[in-house]
This record gives sequence, structure tokens and C-alpha cells, in this order.
Amino acid sequence: MTPPSPLHLRVAARASRLSRAQTGEALRAVRAALPPETLFEVFHLDTPGDRDKRTPLSDPSVPDDFFTRDLDKVVLDGCCDLTVHSAKDLPRRTPPGLAVAAILPCADPRDALVLRAGLASAAGARTVGTSSPRRDAAVRALCPHAEPRPLRGTIDERLAALDRGDYDAVVIAACALERLGLAGRIAAFVPGETTPLQGHLALVTRADDDRLAGPLRGLDFRRHLFDSPDAGPAATAGADATPATTLFLGTHPGHFPHLAPLLPWPMIRLAPRPLEERTALLDRHLDGCASVAFASAFAARAFVHALLHARDARAAARRALLAVGPATADALERLGFRADAVVHDFGGIASLAPRAAEIARGRCLYPCSSASPATDRIRTLAAHGIELVPAVFYDTVEACPGPLPDGPFGRVFFTSPSTVRSYFGHYPAERTARRRWLAIGASTLAALRAEGLNGEIADEPR
Repeated sequence: MTPPSPLHLRVAARASRLSRAQTGEALRAVRAALPPETLFEVFHLDTPGDRDKRTPLSDPSVPDDFFTRDLDKVVLDGCCDLTVHSAKDLPRRTPPGLAVAAILPCADPRDALVLRAGLASAAGARTVGTSSPRRDAAVRALCPHAEPRPLRGTIDERLAALDRGDYDAVVIAACALERLGLAGRIAAFVPGETTPLQGHLALVTRADDDRLAGPLRGLDFRRHLFDSPDAGPAATAGADATPATTLFLGTHPGHFPHLAPLLPWPMIRLAPRPLEERTALLDRHLDGCASVAFASAFAARAFVHALLHARDARAAARRALLAVGPATADALERLGFRADAVVHDFGGIASLAPRAAEIARGRCLYPCSSASPATDRIRTLAAHGIELVPAVFYDTVEACPGPLPDGPFGRVFFTSPSTVRSYFGHYPAERTARRRWLAIGASTLAALRAEGLNGEIADEPR
């Protein structure tokens, strides 16, 4: 019998030195997932973003496939089988006929500051080259006296502009410098959140290429979200508080910087239900639902983790994704998905319902907590023609960090009805305290009123 021909994969990638390093890194992982006799042939192409190095990325005319279009096209046309992208460059919607087969584990996701020769610290920088509005804001926070200026080009071209003295400093992804062997040039790391999926590499194939879908899915970082237990935010033991301090009772204080100063004081702990239970819920409900609604960042993680074990990302791409709050939308984006509707205030599901009804009526899967007020939310969405299908994907367990912090903290921020019950269950004397009681969502506000308190919906992020 004649042995089968070895798999011959044609790989499309950008031509820059960084892209070549990224492609080599990605293909080492791919080789390990495919038969050892597989042959690889790499083709290097330019994208619109490589040809146009002058237009700032903040310009509204820049399309979201600026760095992926030509690579995706050769895969879609059948000229290549696979392309390697920086995952942060993926377009908002995967082109029809293509699929993100895997997003690889993250390298260092931070942004780094590189200084020109002779400059001792970031404090002396007056002009800083950046390539995105997010980095502009980070530069202003790190170097208040510096002026962010647009800077485009390859990593080598940006460093050359710095070394010529065109800038005092430049901001570059730390993982890019590390992949090029230039980590020694990092002077400091820029604080704050970076672009979603920075540091990850994405593998894109044709949607019907079953030769690659299964093997590559095993490389996806999203299948390993809960491999290590997540301890969540820790309370600041012995912390002093002032009247301006907000005691934050939820699990993601980093999503609410506009309410600073925040003092993390987690009154709940979140834990995913067993994987087998969550995949069974997907098998039971997902095919009959036109949309999926996420009320928290943890719900997004618990859902996507199960999805990548039960099926693959294409199953979610065919449905409208709805996010309650910008923090939830950000979590989805960091998992490789974009929300079709986002409520940007703290009104909860009630604020999301009218927008959701414009996008997808019918059945809507709701991966929720064991403590979710599902009955109220079913009623709210039913009034807008949406049949909410609750499915418990994670448990909410009460927690207590210990005695309350010293000092007259002025505000307490409740992120769910569970945080209300836990807080007053552990600190009953707080019911008579003179504080501002801030809430996310109508159900949390109702829980405060049930305690006899006049709460208020927290100010939304600006």
C-alpha cells in the first residue's frame, strides 16, 4: 500500500523581522501538534499597514484589517493554508470563510519604554513616540510633561528614529523587543492595561479545513484558563482609609479606576462549575440560541473555556454576543471575541435589553452565577422579545477578608446582590453607618433597598 502523502502547509506571514520571529515561534508549536512528516512553506507578504506607514492608527479611516487583509485573502483564496497574526491585529469580525483556529499562549503583554542614549530616566522625556490612543494616555500618566507623538513603522524603524534623536523615548510592546533579542533596551514598563491580546499570536485557517481545526485547537490558551486556581484580588490588610476611599467588594477592581482611590475588599469568591457540567449545558442550549448574554467578566471566561473544549470559536462567532458593562466587553475582547452590544453604564441587564432586542430576538443563552437573580432578568428581557435561557456556569461563594479597615472610608461599591448579602451578613453594624452605597445594576440596587438603605447607581466610566 502506498503511504499517504505528507501534509504540505503553505503559511502566509508579514515580511518584517518581528513577523518572521513570530512565525518561527508559532510554527514550532504547530509542528508539535501535527504529524512529524508535515512540510511547511512560508510566504512573506505586505499588508496595507506595511505599505502605509504614515497614517496614524488613531485615524478613523484606518480599517480594522489594516495588518491582516492580504494574509487572510491568500488563505481564503486557497493560495495558502494558514496565516500567523499578532492577535491584537485581528479584525473585529473574522472574514466569512475563515476561522481563528487557535490563539497561542501569551508572551509578556506589557508595554515598554525605550529611552534615547543619554537620557537617564523617563522623567526627562519631552517627546515620546507612540502608535495608539491607549499608549498616548499611558504616556501622559507616566510622563506628565511629555508630548506623545505618532510613530509608525517596524520595530527596527521606530528604534532608528529614536536613535537619530527624533524622539526622547518610544513605547513598544515588551514581547516584540524580547522576540527580537532587544529586551536589554527596555528602560521601564508602562503601567496600565495594554491592547487586548497583546503578546498572543493567532492562527487563522479556512473555516472548512478540518485537517487543521482539531490539532490546532489544542494549542489555544483559552482551553487552559482555569488550569491554575484564581485567588482573586486580595484585601489590603491593615490598610488605612480616608473619606475619599471607595471600599470595593467585587472581584475586578482594575476595571473601575474612575472610582479611585479603591480599596479592594472582596466579599465574594467565584469558581467555575466543573468543565463537564458546562460543556453539557452548551450541548443542551447553544444550538437553539441566537445570542449569548454575559453579565460579568467571569461569565465570559467560564463560557469561552467550555466552548473551546466542547467545540471551537466558530460556534460563538455565529451568534450575537451581548455584554453588560465595559469590563465584560473588555474581558470578551481579551478572549478573542467582540461584543455586538455593550451597555456602557452600570444599569445592568435592564440597560442592555433595548439594544439587545435590536440585534437578536428569540432565545438568548445566559451563562450565569448560582446567585444570579435569573427570574427578574428573564422577565426584563421577555418585555423586549428575548427569551433568556439561564445556565449556571459558575458559583458565587461568600467571603470575608476580616475586620473592616481603619479610617472613615466614605463609599462602598457593591457589584452584585451577592456582595450586598455578604457585606451586611458579616458586618451588620454597617447598616447604620453614614456612607454612600454605590451599586452596579438594578438588582444590586434592589438588594440595598431590601436592607433599608438608599443606594445609588455608580457613575459610569468616562
